[in-house]
Amino acid sequence: MDNEVSFWEQDSFLKPYDLIVVGAGIVGLSSALFYKQSHPDTRVAVLERGFLPQGASTRNAGFACVGSVGEHLADMDKESEANIKKRIRRRYEGLKLLKSTLGEKEIGYEHCGGYEFFRSEEDFNNVAPHIDQFNRWMFELVDEEEVYEARKLQDYPVIYNRLEGALHPGKMMQTLAQKASRAGVEIKWNTTVDSIAKDGTVHLEGDYSCEANQVLVAANGFVPKLLPEIDIRPARGLLFVTDNIPNLKWKGIFHHDRGYVYFRNIDDRLLIGGARNLDKSAEQTDKFGENTTIKNYLTNFASNVLKLPDDWQIDRQWSGIMGFTSTKTPVITQLDTHRFVAAGLSGMGIAIGMDVGRKAAGKLQ
Repeated sequence: MDNEVSFWEQDSFLKPYDLIVVGAGIVGLSSALFYKQSHPDTRVAVLERGFLPQGASTRNAGFACVGSVGEHLADMDKESEANIKKRIRRRYEGLKLLKSTLGEKEIGYEHCGGYEFFRSEEDFNNVAPHIDQFNRWMFELVDEEEVYEARKLQDYPVIYNRLEGALHPGKMMQTLAQKASRAGVEIKWNTTVDSIAKDGTVHLEGDYSCEANQVLVAANGFVPKLLPEIDIRPARGLLFVTDNIPNLKWKGIFHHDRGYVYFRNIDDRLLIGGARNLDKSAEQTDKFGENTTIKNYLTNFASNVLKLPDDWQIDRQWSGIMGFTSTKTPVITQLDTHRFVAAGLSGMGIAIGMDVGRKAAGKLQ
């Protein structure tokens, strides 16, 4: 080791851990929290490469959603009904877990309802006949009646979902980090992991290393950098928030085009993002940044479809990195004696992230 380490540092900061979690997103912090609560006498650390959580946990749109009719229909073209039902139940229960663990007020939760937005009656008519089918599903799966309802909003056809809401991802993650810290979890920011050996040694940037009996990799879209054998594909999402728009007409959370496009209000601002399906190959990246084609689509959508005032402007723009599996089912597995993985949230991190963390913690010794 090039860096000198004192006896005191080795006997305190660098003393072997019972568990090291790589990634301080919703899965990483949740798994550390639940593990520490079940094993209070253990040493647990979470390593995060950024000053803030990198990835998508604080860079998403803040949608607490269980899925639109159009999204469910699109999934039925690719997978079994049983898998889709399992996912719906998981999202519903995951949101209940998130709110009960952190508190609705603490995460800025607002039960505003969600809308599936259609640009034309033709598009709406391709989906609307299935409302009754998915209402029966929701009653069967989560004992909720009449979840979906056809409506009109600003002269556009929509399908309302009464179970959905909005939250503040920054407050959510801040609350989760504070709760984990109070439980005794050490969170080490600005700590980049270079590699993880099979014996549980975590090699850090700067020629440091630390040891753990168990290492859980919860870095979602960045997992392939550390564990290329894990089949998770990164996916970038672009979002922006407008300046203040007096009397903004769009209130609530909205999905369009099978969930690929999404928008919501933040007070009198509009947040809009997504549309990565316009250039999927280019957006299969773990590099933050802007895709001009997608940005142009979103700005045109805001101006010409949502009909924002002519003088609206972008106040802040950013991107987030998600991690997708081929089946939209997260990976929660043990690789070998010391290494575990919990990742691949497939764009559903808010709904299922804490539940994935809890299940991962349950696999640890």
